[in-house]
Amino acid sequence: MPDDDHENGAGRRPFDGRPEDDLFTWDDMARAQPPRPDRSRSEDPRPPEGIEHRPGLKDATRRFAADDGLGDEWDEWLDPGEGAQRRAPRAARGLGESGGPGPPGRPPGQRKGPRRRKASAGAVLVAMLIGFFVAGLLDAKAIETDVKGEPLGSWRSIELALLSPMTALSGALRLDGPAEALNAMLGREEGPHHSLTEVKNKAKPKWPRVITRKRPLRLYIVGDSMAQVFGSSLENLAEDTHLVKAKLEYKISSGLTRPDYFDWPQRLIDQLVEYDPDATTVLFGANDGQNVLYKGKVLEVGSKAWQEVYQTRVGRAMRILTRGGRRVFWVGNPIMRDAGYRERIAMMDHIYAAEAAKHRGVTFINTWRLMANGKGSYAEYLRDDDGDQVLMRAPDGIHLTRAGGDRMAQGVLDVIEKDWGIPQQP
Repeated sequence: MPDDDHENGAGRRPFDGRPEDDLFTWDDMARAQPPRPDRSRSEDPRPPEGIEHRPGLKDATRRFAADDGLGDEWDEWLDPGEGAQRRAPRAARGLGESGGPGPPGRPPGQRKGPRRRKASAGAVLVAMLIGFFVAGLLDAKAIETDVKGEPLGSWRSIELALLSPMTALSGALRLDGPAEALNAMLGREEGPHHSLTEVKNKAKPKWPRVITRKRPLRLYIVGDSMAQVFGSSLENLAEDTHLVKAKLEYKISSGLTRPDYFDWPQRLIDQLVEYDPDATTVLFGANDGQNVLYKGKVLEVGSKAWQEVYQTRVGRAMRILTRGGRRVFWVGNPIMRDAGYRERIAMMDHIYAAEAAKHRGVTFINTWRLMANGKGSYAEYLRDDDGDQVLMRAPDGIHLTRAGGDRMAQGVLDVIEKDWGIPQQP
C-alpha cells in the first residue's frame, strides 16, 4: 500500500465567595471588660523592712490570673527597685500593633484604617482562568502541537476545536512573538527545509572507507524518548573512541505513525543536507503502537491495513537515510514489562527486521535478548560484566536507566564498529 505523499504534510511542524458576615475579625468579638482596680489610694506593695519578699508560685498565679494582665502584681513586676522613679505600667497593646505584642490573650483595641476584605473563591478562580488564558495566548502554537500528539479520538478533537480560536487570536495579535523570539534565541526555531533532491548520490559512496581521527565516522542518532538515554550513551561511548563524531536528536512522544505531530521524514532529509552523516542509528516504536489516520480513515493498531501503512513508512525512512551510500543501523526496542505493550513492540520489531532485509545498507539490530534475563523474560535487574545485579530499567517498565542505556548502546556500537572496520575498544 503506498504511503501518503510527503507533500501533503505542508504546514506540519517538523522538528523542530463567602458573605461578609462570615469574615473573622477581632471587631466582632465582644468581650466583657472587667472593672479596673481603684488606684486612688496610695499603696506600697513592698514588704516591711527586714522582711525579704520572694515571689512564689502563688504570686505567679495571681500575676497571670487577671484578664487584662494589669493587676497589682503587674506594678510589682515593673518595679525597678528602691530609689528608682515609679510609674504606671504602659497600656497594653493589641496584637499586631507597633511596638511589640501586648499581654498574652489580649485582643486588639480599636481597629485602625479600613477593614480588609477577603477575596472570594470565585474571584480567585476567575483570576486564575484569566491568567491561564493569557499564558495560552502567548504560547498557543506550542500547546496546539502538544495536543496534536495525543492519541486519535474524540477528546483530542474537542481540545483542538477549543484551541483553534485561541491560536487564531494569538496569531492575529502577534502574541506568540515572544515565544518565537525565545526559541530563536535558544536555537529552537524551525529553519528552512530541504528536499530529497538536494541529497546527492555521489559517485563515491560513503561506505566503505577508512575511519581515522582526521576523518572520523559521522554518526547521526535519532529516535523517540527511548533514544534519550540510549542515544546519549551511544554518543558518549562512540566519541570515546576518538574515531566517531556523533550527533543525537530525539523527540519525546514522536514516531512514524503520527507525522501530523512531528514530521520525521522531513527532519531526516534536512539533516542529511545539513549534517551530512555517514551513518544513522534509528530507534522508533515506543509511541507508534497507536491508531493511524490514513487518507481520512482511522486504522486500528495491529490491523493488516495498519501494518501495511506502517511498513511503508518505515521503508521510506530507510530509503531516505541510505541515499548516497549511507549506512543505517535500525535498532529494535528491548523487551517490555506489560504483556500487551510487549506484543505491539514485538510486532513493530518484526516489521523493522523485514524492511531492513529489503534495503541495502540497512542493518537491523535486535536488542530483545540483550535486555532480557537468562530465561528470556523481562527483568529490572541484569548482571553486568562483573556479575553484579544492576538496575537496567526505569519504574515504568519501558525506558532505560543509565546502566541500561550503556548496556544497549555498547551492543549497538559493537555492530557499527564491525561494519565500518573500526577497531573495537577493550
